[in-house]
Amino acid sequence: MVDKLVIEEIKNNANIVEVIGDVISLQKAGRNYLGLCPFHGEKTPSFNVVEDKQFYHCFGCGRSGDVFKFIEEYQGVSFMEAVQILGERVGIEIERPLQSDQKSSSPHQVLYDMHEEATKFYHALLMTTTMGQEARHYLYQRGLTDDVIKHFRIGLAPSERNYLYQRLSGKYRDENFLESGLFYLSDANQFLDTFHNRIMFPLTNDQGKVIAFSGRIWQKTDSQTAKYKNSRSTAIFNKSYELYHMDRAKKSSGKASEIYLMEGFMDVIAAYRSGIENAVASMGTALSREHVDHLKRLTKKLILVYDGDKAGQAATLKALDEIGDMPVQIVSMPDNLDPDEYLQKNSAEDLAYLLTKTRISPIEFYIHHYKPENSDNLQAQIEFIEKIAPLIIKEKSITAQNSYIHILADSLPSFDYGQIEQIVNENRLIDRQNRMNGFSRSTSIIAPVTKQLSAVMRAEAHILYRMKESSLVLNDFRLREDFKFDTPEFQVLYDLLVKYGDIPAEELAIGSEEVEKAWYQVLAQDLPAEMSPHELSEVETTRNKALLNKDNMRIKKKVQEASHVGDTDTALEELERLISQKRRME
Repeated sequence: MVDKLVIEEIKNNANIVEVIGDVISLQKAGRNYLGLCPFHGEKTPSFNVVEDKQFYHCFGCGRSGDVFKFIEEYQGVSFMEAVQILGERVGIEIERPLQSDQKSSSPHQVLYDMHEEATKFYHALLMTTTMGQEARHYLYQRGLTDDVIKHFRIGLAPSERNYLYQRLSGKYRDENFLESGLFYLSDANQFLDTFHNRIMFPLTNDQGKVIAFSGRIWQKTDSQTAKYKNSRSTAIFNKSYELYHMDRAKKSSGKASEIYLMEGFMDVIAAYRSGIENAVASMGTALSREHVDHLKRLTKKLILVYDGDKAGQAATLKALDEIGDMPVQIVSMPDNLDPDEYLQKNSAEDLAYLLTKTRISPIEFYIHHYKPENSDNLQAQIEFIEKIAPLIIKEKSITAQNSYIHILADSLPSFDYGQIEQIVNENRLIDRQNRMNGFSRSTSIIAPVTKQLSAVMRAEAHILYRMKESSLVLNDFRLREDFKFDTPEFQVLYDLLVKYGDIPAEELAIGSEEVEKAWYQVLAQDLPAEMSPHELSEVETTRNKALLNKDNMRIKKKVQEASHVGDTDTALEELERLISQKRRME
């Protein structure tokens, strides 16, 4: 285990505002910072980052945490991986090899092992056998070299139907073969390989483990045979979440990253051949919300590079809608080509220039895409401007807005700059009014978190906060045998405070989600720095009254239940208890 003092040192050196500010836009709002929550879709900011207490809380979805928790949830990693990531950021080396015990602890290790063996088997067939020689020649014609083939671990599934099964037979159980997705049962109840006579592309997860395959035909076949065949969904492969080459792309892109999003595996390989390693592709499916959430955890900006044909342009439109507010630029591929086809006709330097120097904004893409074919038709021009104007006003830069208006004016014969600007300004006024209305409706969301707590919990959160801030207060309560928190989560936190003098991040990480939320409710207390002389005694009095009220409600319920079933004796007994307690409260 990593020393707790090292973990605390990392936390103390990693400012949560800077860490979160690397991936979402934060604006100063009083003492705190406000932004759009990265964990749920929203248009009005409700994600608060509290710098002086080093934690975040979203009043929209309720997520809270410290800097480690943010890395865990945003990047989808374990607590110890988050520690390592932040350690690297602040220059504190972690000696513990984080991957060493993850392999053995994975419940799906057998599936990972099977896919790794299959990868080696397919690659060896391609690179070292006579049957692979013709397939290699096909890849050479496509511009791939041995080094590229080895880098991507490309392989070959032979035409025989059970070569891989024979290789793995005896090493695994029948249920493993079925669960892997690498095999299926024939009508004769025999295991057969899922892939045959295809060039094989291993698909890896973010940690670089092979989790699936995509097989491409490379010989002439009938028109009914799909060009690509992908692994079915398994316990380790979700095609709506995973992205091809992501493990390599995130390593090359770094924290200030941008990632190229492409349509196919060969496009990613083409980008690599042109010197661009931070490219990924969705795996045989349209871009999904899960893909976008995955990308948001690992990059700040997307470069969308879809095919230049009509299908690719339609896919770009859908992708932009799915991507939402995430920063994005677009590379428009010329002549209906995809990156792989472009590289076959041009040099690697030409493709690199295209990908890095010819990017356009989404608004420019929309202008080109929606421009009417008959630009002399007045109605078509009006509809075009009305479609683009609401998009222009979303651009933060006034200079960019003016540029887009000029582009529209230059492309439409019936409208000049001033007329289009007027339409844009009208849209701007409407949008401003909508946002003002939206803000007034949402003010109830951005309220102190303590308002959501019961009277007992508010009082106990107050006491626990003072314990955290003052060792003297903590010691005074520790010496009292009569004191115990009524809220179970607060009692757990109190026990941790007594044991450690603070709440260690690693203890919070391994505890329950309810305890973790309770801790951030405590931290959210907006109390003065100085404690008044009688503050805690007054809070305790309030707490005790609230506890009696809570007990009274419980007794009333018992009286009602006993009366309902005709148990007069119990009803009278509980009623006497209720009267006695009310006298104590007077």
